[in-house]
Amino acid sequence: MKTSSRILTLDSNILIAALKEDEPHSRKCYKILSAVPDYFVLSEPSIVYQEVCGTLARRAGVAIADQAKKRLDSMIHPRLLDNCNRVFCLSAFPLCSDYGVYAIDAMYLKVALDHLAILVSLDREDFISKVNSKSPNIEAYHASEFPY
Repeated sequence: MKTSSRILTLDSNILIAALKEDEPHSRKCYKILSAVPDYFVLSEPSIVYQEVCGTLARRAGVAIADQAKKRLDSMIHPRLLDNCNRVFCLSAFPLCSDYGVYAIDAMYLKVALDHLAILVSLDREDFISKVNSKSPNIEAYHASEFPY
């Protein structure tokens, strides 16, 4: 991890859009992803593997999902991969109420808050806007607004 790198938590929809290349914001998501590891280091909840690889396996096939798994392995520093175990989930679920977000989104938010990471998602209305309405001590962006 470079000392000049900032920590970034990407919602799984960013990773999927970047890898599938046929989503409305795919180009921007790919640009964000290509900044890892030169400018950003990823911090993610372990559920990201199921969300990204499972979605790609269903939509694009297991071979594509396996490539994504290898790419995730190379991009996420092991110390910045938060295990979605019982303790983690119990500490994340209150964020659903505090921020009005969905359960899975609370896991990404928890990681971002714990690591003081920049949070980026394609879900503006149900995630990013709700997070920003509470003025957290992190930056949260819709991919189209991410200043990179």
